[in-house]
Amino acid sequence: MKPAFTKVNRYIFDPKAMAWNLPGGWSCPGALLCLAKADRQTGKMTNGKYQEFKCYAVVTERFPSVRERVWTNFDAVRGKSPSEVAEVLDCLPAKAAKVRVHSDGDFFSQDYFDGWLDFIRSRPDVHFWAFTKSIPFWAARIDQIPGNLNLTASIGGKHDFLAQSLGLRTASVVYSKAEADARGLEIDTDDSLAAFGTEPFALLENFTRQSA
Repeated sequence: MKPAFTKVNRYIFDPKAMAWNLPGGWSCPGALLCLAKADRQTGKMTNGKYQEFKCYAVVTERFPSVRERVWTNFDAVRGKSPSEVAEVLDCLPAKAAKVRVHSDGDFFSQDYFDGWLDFIRSRPDVHFWAFTKSIPFWAARIDQIPGNLNLTASIGGKHDFLAQSLGLRTASVVYSKAEADARGLEIDTDDSLAAFGTEPFALLENFTRQSA
């Protein structure tokens, strides 16, 4: 199997959009309240010590075909320089117009983050968006984010304080519409706010709340 982008899930606003995925948890150095990992061989899911809500993406890794895809992508970009990462990502189909960076996984190193920035600059015709808890990598390039990339700081990670101090746009998990309303946040149900919005927003937790 070669590294590849795949189609987004049916909940995304544009079914023709593409996604690049990595194994959740294993590629998420900033994860905390959502941390979970699926064993590469068996798919058995292990929750992080401080987990409060499930990582929906890791749940999908119970399927062998999903695990094979995310680990193939991960193996292709680990330990690579920014230019090498950008070269791998050049497998994006030429007709792609919208890309979610990581429906599963996150930016796991500065070189990998920088490789994405290089690649995104090379495709100004494509609109990219991403959630991330890897705030230090973003902070290190705060003035170098391409205009065709919409980044959102995902609250519930190790670096929430940094996202807040830098005034980054955030997404917070809520457990009801009433909670979102009380916090003055609109709920993003199809990634449209993540892809094109400019204000903080909420994500409704889709699974049973987990104890820490």
